Amino acid sequence: MARSLAIPALLAATLLAGSLLGGAARADDGCGAPMTDWQPRAAVADMAASRGWQVRRIRVDDGCYQILGQDAAGRSIEVTLDPATLAVIEIELDDDDGDDGDGGGHGEGDQPAGTKPPGGAPRPGGGKTPD
Repeated sequence: MARSLAIPALLAATLLAGSLLGGAARADDGCGAPMTDWQPRAAVADMAASRGWQVRRIRVDDGCYQILGQDAAGRSIEVTLDPATLAVIEIELDDDDGDDGDGGGHGEGDQPAGTKPPGGAPRPGGGKTPD
């Protein structure tokens, strides 16, 4: 009798935990700073210029600033920034074939010029060159 109640209870607990974790993951998508705290677009352009980036477009996506342009080496980049602090959240290198040739890794050679962390700090998500 107790065993017949344990299975549905375990299933219900598993489903509840999964739905709560799924909601937490969705809450982390995008940036959450209120617009009253955002830096102006001119500050975004100044930050990009200080890193040697050429800005083609500044847009807002999921509550974050995105810079579309080129890094100091002339490679196409898409940079996601926190709109309040202008901290770099993500940098994507874009190329013609959509394959940066690293087999899906994020080797140090893929780091856009002007984007290396200060003091040789590791990049978010690793930074080891694949063999």
